[in-house]
Amino acid sequence: MSNNQSKQVFVAYAYGLYDKRDYRKVFSSLEKVFGVRFIFADEKITNMHILQKILSYIRSSDFSIFDISAWNPNVTLELGIALALSENWYICFNPSQTNLSEVPSDIRGIDRIQYISFADLEDKLTVLLDQRYPRSSRIGVDDYLAGLESDITDLLKREPGLGVVEVSDILGVHKRMAQVAVRQMLESGKLRSEGKTKGVKYFIAEPVVKLSTRRRLPRGA
Repeated sequence: MSNNQSKQVFVAYAYGLYDKRDYRKVFSSLEKVFGVRFIFADEKITNMHILQKILSYIRSSDFSIFDISAWNPNVTLELGIALALSENWYICFNPSQTNLSEVPSDIRGIDRIQYISFADLEDKLTVLLDQRYPRSSRIGVDDYLAGLESDITDLLKREPGLGVVEVSDILGVHKRMAQVAVRQMLESGKLRSEGKTKGVKYFIAEPVVKLSTRRRLPRGA
């Protein structure tokens, strides 16, 4: 991580779309893990004073996250400001809450974070933060996670039976990031686990071999 990073991230989203406590709980959890501060503009843009405050937030942050779910006018304006300033930013959205036909074509093609639940959003933001602190690569979130899953697969082929802490230490990634990748690999059937709680170990899942159900005829039949 470069010394000039503030570890501050500006977040814009439609306040009427979600319960404030539920949505921001995602960010509070990540603040503790990564030591980053998320700031929100809690006021609608109704005058120049508020607009200047948002400008200040965007400029003083390492990057911004614009949740365009429901394509809210205030979020749209804030995203436009970031575009004009050429600052670092990312967009995310929940497709179940968004009419994509309303999103301008030049925005649709931009790499984005797509989520279907708050747990999914937290996992995707974990990947993003792991890239930014300390990494600075801005490859797609899905591509980054796929790369980490590939590294975990190679590692467990060489050293089966490792735990999450051992995986994170050997690969040099944040423990929270390793947890996200391992959980997704378990859910997709790529890994299997042995043990419980802190002592759980992970192994490459063996492919399921389907046995033929055809009866074998006796010789001479």
